[in-house]
Amino acid sequence: MKKIYILILLSLLSSDAKGKPNILWIVAEDMSPDIGCYGNDLVTTPNIDRLAFNGMRFENVFTTGPACSPSRTALATGVYQTTLGAYHMRYSDELLPELPESITILPKLLRENGYTTGNIKDICGTGIGKDDWLFKTDQKTWDTSSWDKLKQKQPFFGQIHFSESHRAFARSAKARVDMDKIKLPPYYPDHLIAKEDWAGYLEEVNVADEQVGAVLETLERDGLAQNTIVVFFSDHGRPMIRDKNWLYDSGTQVPLVIYYPEQVKKPERFKEGGVSSELISAVDLVAETVLMAGIEVPRWMQARSFLREDSKPRKYVFTAVDRIGNIDSQSRAIRSERYKYIRNYKTPGSVNECSTAYRRAMHPVYHLLNVMGERGLLTPEQEQLLKPIAEEELYDLNSDSYETINLIGDIDHRAAHKELKGELSKWIDRSGDRGFEEDSQALVDYFHEYGVSTTKRNEPRIAQLRKTVEAHFE
Repeated sequence: MKKIYILILLSLLSSDAKGKPNILWIVAEDMSPDIGCYGNDLVTTPNIDRLAFNGMRFENVFTTGPACSPSRTALATGVYQTTLGAYHMRYSDELLPELPESITILPKLLRENGYTTGNIKDICGTGIGKDDWLFKTDQKTWDTSSWDKLKQKQPFFGQIHFSESHRAFARSAKARVDMDKIKLPPYYPDHLIAKEDWAGYLEEVNVADEQVGAVLETLERDGLAQNTIVVFFSDHGRPMIRDKNWLYDSGTQVPLVIYYPEQVKKPERFKEGGVSSELISAVDLVAETVLMAGIEVPRWMQARSFLREDSKPRKYVFTAVDRIGNIDSQSRAIRSERYKYIRNYKTPGSVNECSTAYRRAMHPVYHLLNVMGERGLLTPEQEQLLKPIAEEELYDLNSDSYETINLIGDIDHRAAHKELKGELSKWIDRSGDRGFEEDSQALVDYFHEYGVSTTKRNEPRIAQLRKTVEAHFE
């Protein structure tokens, strides 16, 4: 009888897995693919590495925007934030645009198809319950924020959002980073200040990995590991000057690991322990998640699958950035396997000048660049961060992975420039990019006042951080 019971139980579990698996998103903040399984040997990330070893790792995944709210807006809908008219970082509650009635947010879409949904705040001492969507909606968002309640109502779609590796950095007590081995991008000064800041970020990656491990242990403890698809990724790139808030790969490229348990039926292009170098927009994760739940991808979604037999690979990915606080920016980018083209429709100053008051108060490298620039101590790559940004940028990623050599005007890359510029223009039209609509006076006034108030509030911290950096040069 005991053997029969076990066989029946396994059969039920297998049947349940094939029908309606649980789906769990684990979302880190501000993290580039700076993880062991992506080749970074300074971090200690055994849990994410193991998830990738047993699952599948994706190397060329790019968010739709290089800041949390625009990126998360697209992840909530499967539609580019620019199409939704919800692209500034970030509006006041009163000025938030309405989500079009034709669009259904992902939690509601899954709920309508038998899923309980949760944005969890109480698992393993983590989970910040962050949405940060740039739109108003009357649609019900989540069923619960409690892990204990969510796990009792399967199948579920859950999200766990970490604060790691967002500033301020929490240094790992278990896995420290050897600063002597840190190799900075060439656009940062090779200085102790920059290395300490970079080490803080990498140790936050280590802390995030510890949190992932705790979540995976909880799945095992609660008997959910065999029927839960786990997806780990980040909302955008690392929180550094020229990275977060910018359309370079360092601001938009993110890790993505997907794990399917053995008993859950896998899509045709999923390979256990495999690696994909296909170009993927993070918005595509929405379509893939819908398919995980056995739902047809709605026609209004701009996302596309990437693991199915009939999945159509992307030739290009597109990214966008608009206002970031009081910085009135507007840029669009297109990336192919080899090239990146950026069109800066607004050029509000240099990269370093386009730092909000918050960033000036929190980023020591902002002051390091200014102090060293005043003393003539920067290399040409570093000096570029103090010069006005160009209207157009073109980079050959095969030979210039850090995107420091602008090839606009180079005769050998004229064809690539023409191709990408044309394709970007087509995408802007095809996607219905609303970022070119004139901002209302109320919105302009709001962001101006936001800049004034945040600058005033952060002035003491900005001045103190500047003094701290200057002390290294006295």
